[in-house]
Amino acid sequence: MEKDIPVACCHSVFTREQRVECKSIWGGLETRRISISELENGYQYQFPGDAETLRLINEWVSMERKCCSFLTFTVIARHTEEPIFLQLTGNEEV
Repeated sequence: MEKDIPVACCHSVFTREQRVECKSIWGGLETRRISISELENGYQYQFPGDAETLRLINEWVSMERKCCSFLTFTVIARHTEEPIFLQLTGNEEV
C-alpha cells in the first residue's frame, strides 16, 4: 500500500555543497539533452547514449530521489549508440 507522499521537494536533506553539486549535474545534463516530451503522468528526457551521460544521470537520480520522493525515476538505457531516456513521473497531483 502506497503511503501519501507530499508533492514538495525537501531540499533540507542536502548540505549546501550537495545542493550546488546536484544543480551542477543537472546543468551538465541540460546541455546534453536531445529532447523532452510530455508523458501522460510526467516528462521524458532524451540524452545521448554514452557512458558519461549515463553516469551523470545515475548520479543525479541518486541525489534527487532523496528530496523528491513523490517522483518515480525511470532510466532506459540500451546500446551505447542508442539514446538514454529519463522519465520523471508521478500521480495526478505531481
